[in-house]
Amino acid sequence: MRMGIHTIGDIARLDLAEFKQRLRQRMGRQSDIQAEYYWQTARGIDPSPVVTGMRSQIKVINNGRALKWNLYRTIEDIEPLMIELVIEVCRRARKYGYMGRVIGVGAAETDGNRSFGFGRQITLIRPTYLEHEVGSAVKTLFLEHWQGMPLTHLHITLTGLSSDETYQLDLFEDREKLIRRAKTVDAIKDRFGLTAIVRASSLQKTAQAFERAVQIGGHWA
Repeated sequence: MRMGIHTIGDIARLDLAEFKQRLRQRMGRQSDIQAEYYWQTARGIDPSPVVTGMRSQIKVINNGRALKWNLYRTIEDIEPLMIELVIEVCRRARKYGYMGRVIGVGAAETDGNRSFGFGRQITLIRPTYLEHEVGSAVKTLFLEHWQGMPLTHLHITLTGLSSDETYQLDLFEDREKLIRRAKTVDAIKDRFGLTAIVRASSLQKTAQAFERAVQIGGHWA
């Protein structure tokens, strides 16, 4: 790549500040969150909270994938994975009792000769952790900034977090019912596994839900 980075190991050997600077040269200052995510992933660091008593320390809930670029060429190829990432981000948010107002999408793409990346955010009118609300924002952001080349990475972030103990109702939609239903699905997955209930899109060849379910920490045992 033009940044002088060819492998994950190259990222891991860089200081975070230097990696941020290199990514900024390609993607602008808004890429700092994306750079930190890549750097942590390269070093095997998982920033997701693991102790419920650490609620006050949570700043971001995210999920992402490094991809085989030749498989993710069209929006029809990309959307099944995008939906899975949204589902997991929302499930984590509900687990830790947070809703978020700021949705972030980051992606890297290449056609083998040219490379491009972006990281963009949108602020919603109210906090959420419902998949259809987060998913709509994610898809809109992605389609606005994607150059149309095959993807090599996609990640989603939820920030601007606040407690889910209070939230805004909707005159035209029963949000309480939707939240109860989402938490029921979460409970089923917690008890019987992540693939106990899946979207039909996860049956597509570019989806990863079933593959990830038999991996440990995203890797083959």
